[in-house]
Amino acid sequence: MNFAWLQTFNVIVEQGSLTKAARALHLTQPAVSKQLRALEEYYGTPLFYRTTREVALTEAGEIVYRYSQKALDLIGKSKNEVQAINRIIEGELSLGASTIPGEYILPRFLGLFQQRYPGVRVKLEIGDSKAIAQKVAEGKLELGITGALIKSRNLRYELFFEDELMVVVPKGHRFAGRESVTLEELLAEPFVAREKGSGTRIAIENRLLELGVSPPALHISLELGSTEAVLNAVVQGAGISLVSAYAAWPRAQAGEFACLRIDGVPFKRGLYFATRKKSELRTIPRLFIDFLKEQRDLDHAGHDL
Repeated sequence: MNFAWLQTFNVIVEQGSLTKAARALHLTQPAVSKQLRALEEYYGTPLFYRTTREVALTEAGEIVYRYSQKALDLIGKSKNEVQAINRIIEGELSLGASTIPGEYILPRFLGLFQQRYPGVRVKLEIGDSKAIAQKVAEGKLELGITGALIKSRNLRYELFFEDELMVVVPKGHRFAGRESVTLEELLAEPFVAREKGSGTRIAIENRLLELGVSPPALHISLELGSTEAVLNAVVQGAGISLVSAYAAWPRAQAGEFACLRIDGVPFKRGLYFATRKKSELRTIPRLFIDFLKEQRDLDHAGHDL
């Protein structure tokens, strides 16, 4: 087994054809075909169905692809750890994040990361999920963390962890003394929303569609550009909202407003790493991804992140 065969195989899958894979790898198409044949000989079975223009994975190919991704990831991690042992990691990390991870989750982890790698300078840009995803796709940011899957042929996503959206209501509101509301009750109230393009807004609208409810059923009375602005508007009685638990709980515990859930309808959404498909991550962003996973797992072992 040659490690390069697996790398080439993965690029063929991602590019969808041998011609495009050869272009991405800066190899000739015969060289790519030779590596693929060698890999198929190793497994003793075809890994692709071939047509004139593109390829599709066979059942065996699906299995090889699943395991090869894990193998390549482990090899990349081993390289990062060896580099961390053998030399001081120095350089810059160009990072983008949507509002919830950027303002409520990442700051404490960035401090811990720089304690471990003091030679790394981090530049964090915060924007809505759509804007961050676009900058990653264009190569303006190396790594993004978004609250929604923004469709793009240039991006790959990996789930980081799950976030729960909580109903927030002003003190004195008729829902304030309750633990939950029905979806029908939520839809009947004036609603304070994040702007279009934000991960929270996208997650809410997608969840409503899953439940057979058209997003315009929300009675949006106010649309604002940040989570803090939404919470401040709720405090002032402008309406109710659905907001990340990471942002809502600290202020709810301080008595500024009440937090509730929706009866029988969990409103959860993923937070995702977003990277470019056609670019291999440098050592520093790979180290940062591995570090965040490590911290997430440590926190989950003791309490919610």
